[in-house]
Amino acid sequence: MAKNAKSLKVAKSLLLASIDGEGRVDEQKIKEILKELKNQPRSKTLPVLKNLLSLVRQKINSYEGQLEIASSNIENISDTLSINLSDTFNRKIDLLASTNNSLLSGFRPRIGDNVYEDSLRQRINSLQKALT
Repeated sequence: MAKNAKSLKVAKSLLLASIDGEGRVDEQKIKEILKELKNQPRSKTLPVLKNLLSLVRQKINSYEGQLEIASSNIENISDTLSINLSDTFNRKIDLLASTNNSLLSGFRPRIGDNVYEDSLRQRINSLQKALT
């Protein structure tokens, strides 16, 4: 257990070293860290790498999200939602937009583990639940 706590502590310090001025993971810094870790014994670096990977994913998920849109007007909706979500979360949120034909109308942004849906299908489901 102490070994895992130590590798997590090291991974956290490596994550902090890889963050740029905007609070985002810097790919070049990560590459440099991995290059240095490659020179160390595998038995020591594997637990650190597992923890680092998990922490990097969490960090990236905090400022990048997916956006599913029912319409073809992806750019305008994506830009507007990105601005509104950035204001809500008090940090810049980048959305990777895609069209989802299963949505009848509306959109579904996902940032990290949070999913927000404003679609016709979701509204019909809510109305259906309220009526039953």
